[in-house]
Amino acid sequence: MRNLALFFASIFLVSAAVPKTTRLSKDLKEISGWVFANDTTLIAHNDSGNDPKLFVLNLDGSIRNKVTILNADNIDFEDITLDQKGNLYVGDFGNNKNQRTNLRILKVSLKKVLNNENVEAKFIDFSYPEQTGFPPKLNQKYFDCEAMSFYNDSLYLFTKCRTEPFDGKCFVYTLPTNPGTYKATKKYYIVIGKRDWLRDAVTAADIHDGKLYILTYNRFITYTFENGKAKYKSHQTLFPITQKESLAVHSSGKIYIADERQKLVGGGNMYVIKPTEKRQ
Repeated sequence: MRNLALFFASIFLVSAAVPKTTRLSKDLKEISGWVFANDTTLIAHNDSGNDPKLFVLNLDGSIRNKVTILNADNIDFEDITLDQKGNLYVGDFGNNKNQRTNLRILKVSLKKVLNNENVEAKFIDFSYPEQTGFPPKLNQKYFDCEAMSFYNDSLYLFTKCRTEPFDGKCFVYTLPTNPGTYKATKKYYIVIGKRDWLRDAVTAADIHDGKLYILTYNRFITYTFENGKAKYKSHQTLFPITQKESLAVHSSGKIYIADERQKLVGGGNMYVIKPTEKRQ
């Protein structure tokens, strides 16, 4: 733990910090996903072990409403996305140890979330057909996921690499949006980087206006995204390294990012960033 603290400190000292926009409520201390419902409203959720709640937020991050999903538990909520028909999808697919056999996505009505204190979900249960061990061998631990976005009538999942040795591969899977039980379809993989999970493991994603935005603990990466294929465009580094797990793109093109509140590395903030085209 001491070595980890020193690592964070050394990164901070040599790098300019990203100015935070606002401090988020302690009710969102483990925020792990959010999405824009419209230009003035975000829908957010917390990480594993918390209540199965959705938080309706104003653009400044303040909480407007709290909504309980009555027929679900928050085993490990990790990301949320919205389709063009007004359906929200909450990914209960966090899988740090790569041993879960109950991965699912909750489908709820955005209209009901905006106008009620309680909602019920429908379920998309799924598995990864390539996974045969629970957990698999250390060099095959590709089946954790913290990132999801809607695109062209499908849900796109972007996995978080936990292999030993670390190889930085993010696998792209798709699922249908109809409730049911499925095997996810593997499309391809992206190499985020080969350093370590602190800098090169995917923690959130959003697809917006022909671009894919992928978040890690220390940067967001922009790809062009056409016909479901990603091509690297640029990235922006975000220091200090904190537990950044929420990313949403506003219609203005600004990137909204949030990090979890941790005693060791700080966090609990919302950041609004204007992307640059420069490769950093």
